[in-house]
Amino acid sequence: MDKKMERRKNMIQAAKKLFAEHGFEKTTMQKIADEANLGVATLFRYFPKKEHLMIEVIKEVIEQQVPYFEKIIHSNKSGIEKIDDVLTTYIKYISEENSVSTKLLEAFELYIAFMPIEAGLLEEINKEYGKIRNIINAIVQQGKHDGSIQLSASNELATSTLLNLFGTSVKKYSLYTILPEDVIVPVPKREELITVKNMLLSFLQQGKS
Repeated sequence: MDKKMERRKNMIQAAKKLFAEHGFEKTTMQKIADEANLGVATLFRYFPKKEHLMIEVIKEVIEQQVPYFEKIIHSNKSGIEKIDDVLTTYIKYISEENSVSTKLLEAFELYIAFMPIEAGLLEEINKEYGKIRNIINAIVQQGKHDGSIQLSASNELATSTLLNLFGTSVKKYSLYTILPEDVIVPVPKREELITVKNMLLSFLQQGKS
């Protein structure tokens, strides 16, 4: 890694740390520069806006998830077994080691709900999420081809929606596990998520219309 790339990576890691600790709004470019041990003018040369740093941080968080799904799709299992692994991977996301990633993803979604961000920057995030969506869709097609997944054409869109909703729900549940218990509703148990997972698997195998 050349010096310029190393410096850029250092800036992103400094931003990631501060965003996770203080949120996007309260973290200033000056604070990020201080954390990265460089001048704020240098930081602005690499990232003209704080939003550019936010996008890089979130892209990194999502990119770290992709290898898990790539490993699943390249396994020798049947399509339905791979979907089982996908859903299990989502559930395993609820862990202390993923707490920073969870906080960042949720904070980012909340931020863009109220603050305008360039469409081009959001498209970069959509492309990263698209990698995971494409893998899951490909697994469903594999399952249809090997006969382990029985789906009518009218149910394919519903299946994609349900799988995406399951992943989103688990991500939100994982956030709840790191929040104070007295400020939130009770968190669904892991066993309840497994029950929902099994319902989805049953749906995929029965091909209900």
